[in-house]
Amino acid sequence: MKSNYLIYSCLLSLILTQSALAQIVQPERFELEVDSDAGFMVSPAGEGGIFLFREIENTYNTTDNLWEVYLLDTALNISWRKEYFINPNYVNISHLYIDSKLYLLFSSIKQGDKSLSLVSFSAASGEIDNYIIRNFIPFAFYDFKVINDAVLIGGYFNYRPLVVLYNLEEQIPKVLPGFFNERAQLIEMKVNDHATFDIILSGPTEEKNTTLFINTFDQFGNLIKKISLDAEKSKSLLFGRAETLDNQNQLVAGVYGRRNSEYSRGVFVANVNPYGEQKIKYYNYAELENFFNYMKARRERRVISRIERKKIKNKKIKFNYRLLVHELIRHEDQYILLGEAFYPKYRTVTGNGGLFSAGWAFNKGVYSSSLVFDGYRYTHAIILGFDKKGNLLWDNSFEINDVISFDLEQFVHVNASGDRVDLLYVFEDAIRSKTIKGSQVLEGKGENKISLKYDSDKVEGDETKIGGLSKWYGDVFFTYGIQNIQNLRTEGVGLTRKVFFVNKVAFE
Repeated sequence: MKSNYLIYSCLLSLILTQSALAQIVQPERFELEVDSDAGFMVSPAGEGGIFLFREIENTYNTTDNLWEVYLLDTALNISWRKEYFINPNYVNISHLYIDSKLYLLFSSIKQGDKSLSLVSFSAASGEIDNYIIRNFIPFAFYDFKVINDAVLIGGYFNYRPLVVLYNLEEQIPKVLPGFFNERAQLIEMKVNDHATFDIILSGPTEEKNTTLFINTFDQFGNLIKKISLDAEKSKSLLFGRAETLDNQNQLVAGVYGRRNSEYSRGVFVANVNPYGEQKIKYYNYAELENFFNYMKARRERRVISRIERKKIKNKKIKFNYRLLVHELIRHEDQYILLGEAFYPKYRTVTGNGGLFSAGWAFNKGVYSSSLVFDGYRYTHAIILGFDKKGNLLWDNSFEINDVISFDLEQFVHVNASGDRVDLLYVFEDAIRSKTIKGSQVLEGKGENKISLKYDSDKVEGDETKIGGLSKWYGDVFFTYGIQNIQNLRTEGVGLTRKVFFVNKVAFE
């Protein structure tokens, strides 16, 4: 009787666990036939839909550059399409969606002209507004944000950070104080509630140690407060993200390393009150429960064994990683930090001393070889949960296979729903996912092929070029890219077609 009860309990637990798991589905797909691999740039607009935009050939009798903008609704139907002419001296440098508008930022390439053009498209109506931003400083662009009737533009002038607040109504620029003389790096420009914004920088202290500086301004560009994080003397705070708590304290989480090193050794979390008083907690990678799960089993056992041997001797083992910190997500009563580990990859290029070999000029025809950068290889993502005081609640990881990129960008995305967290990324023609609950793994690594439009569709060879994966609204994502598709059976469909596609990705 007792054994039957145990069997029943196990079966019930298994059924409840399975029912709690969400399956990835792709209920809708948008396609538009294209002639090249250029495709569209894409911006999610929440429940307002998805913006698609690109420069196209100008067939009108003008010398301007022509852009087209689509808005898709949440069922991936076209809501509207607009065309917009832009001066040929301007090139697009960035885009942003906020407050139901898509903003496209253009920069002048005309010699002696440093002006910017900001074009907005209303999601509701497609109404277009254009603002010319007069600029006289030749700075290297970093990022921009929109706050009420002003645009915030960050960049570098003479290797120093520069941030300008430009009032769109009065057309008055204001250079924000406190940056120009600093040899620092811009980390984040973040618009907060209550019409304030933070500029976070990484730079040296008076003791020549690296830390983070948080500068908070009101909507008019007045400095409200400036806080620096007080790291331990042996540690450098390399990178971080910030979130404002309900009591107006700030939670700052990121990575730290040893003094004067670009490699990280762990994660830090700081709770900072409005007066700058702070408590910082450090979590060495070796202390995390699941940090090394991305490794093959034998290698992981060896690493853990080394850590345990060091603990017995009352010593800490130190690991050095390059880690991108992407998001600090508020979810219910905890904060979730997401980062991705990577390393630069190189390949050897050899030459035999011919006229066009890399080593000809210096080696006088002698056989030579050199290292050439071959992209960043991603190894795994880490995800950690903290409470408001910065206490580590749990950690987990997600192996990233085969991904190499020449740009440091975010691949893994998070969907937090209740006590379940889904991790997913897209590579080649498949969505790869993992479902966790804190430090537990509810569902190991899964793979869902990108759904095609017709049952008889078949992707030609390896002709899927993924553009990306983005969080959309609620528990919904979308993925997009270019595919060369063959169809030999469906009536009314061409034998081959090259399409730009958007697939809705949801959980059920």
